[in-house]
Amino acid sequence: MSATNFRTSLRELGVPYQLLFVSGVLSDIGGFSTVTALQVHVSRLTGGNAAYMGLISVATLLPMVIAAPIGGVWAEKYNRRTVMVANDLLRIPLVLLMATTQSVWMLLVVHAAICACTALFMPSRQSLIPEVVPSEHLLLANSLSGGVISIVHMLGPPLGVFLYRATGGLLGVAIIEAIAYLSSALLLLRLPSPAAPTKSGAASNLFGEIQAGFRYVVREPDLRQIFTILLTAGFAMGLLMPLLLPFVQTVLHGTEREYASLIFWFGLGGMVGPFVGHALGQRFGLGWTLLLCALTEALLLTIWSRIEHYPLSVALLVLWGIEVFALIPCYTSYLHTYARRDYMGRTFALFDQAVYAPQIL
Repeated sequence: MSATNFRTSLRELGVPYQLLFVSGVLSDIGGFSTVTALQVHVSRLTGGNAAYMGLISVATLLPMVIAAPIGGVWAEKYNRRTVMVANDLLRIPLVLLMATTQSVWMLLVVHAAICACTALFMPSRQSLIPEVVPSEHLLLANSLSGGVISIVHMLGPPLGVFLYRATGGLLGVAIIEAIAYLSSALLLLRLPSPAAPTKSGAASNLFGEIQAGFRYVVREPDLRQIFTILLTAGFAMGLLMPLLLPFVQTVLHGTEREYASLIFWFGLGGMVGPFVGHALGQRFGLGWTLLLCALTEALLLTIWSRIEHYPLSVALLVLWGIEVFALIPCYTSYLHTYARRDYMGRTFALFDQAVYAPQIL
């Protein structure tokens, strides 16, 4: 895509998508800053006990596994804008509460509640994109949305560690995150009222609707195969993330600064990834790009796990970031294009489970 065509397409995405994009940056960057600061804080409180890094991962992911299917149903039954704003506002007092306690277990419980709100929020944001963006620009919109996550990966962790060190605790990080959530909610309130949700009528209760969404994905061969790819990638990330800080300290002989730096470089690669995915998706199609990303991730993870030289670890994480975030616009565009609208929220929620659930294991 030429620079002129890119600028033209960006304008054609429209103001509603731009509001959704900026609110996503604000909402997500606060969350990633806080979870990184929380890992450093808990590591200090527990004398560097690596087991607590795993518990933070469980407190992050288990609420998402439980709450995301509910969020998927809500995205189809209720006003998506209202769901997103309510969860942004609910996270404000929760994150401020984290700065008032030194109890590791209380921190884990409050963090879990914040993650549950995030899981309720995400299916509404994901399924709203095709409502505000023309179909011919969905791949570009999803590339930019993938860029939101990569920006968060790049800026969030160093910001969290910096604020934690500058303020001597979680207070500064919590205040920044609360401001980010409030700003996100104010931007979302400027969105036009979404169209009335489409109800499938297949089930009359929450559990039945969740089951119906699962059966829909399992019956569709393409959706089932993409789900399997994400499930495998989720296992890989689940093996990596809880042990990354201890790995940096014991194998790479680094500190908290190198830990934040590795995540920064991963996010920097992720800033390029969505546009690589956009280019590959246009040239080779969404299906072939998904397959290429899956094979590349397997190769990169294998090589990276054998490297004990910090600069090489950085280089491989940059490439890994490109691959991971190239995958995002392709699979989200596929869902936006081919998934049934009356199952859109539940489909995205279930695909989130393909990432969250194996990470707990």
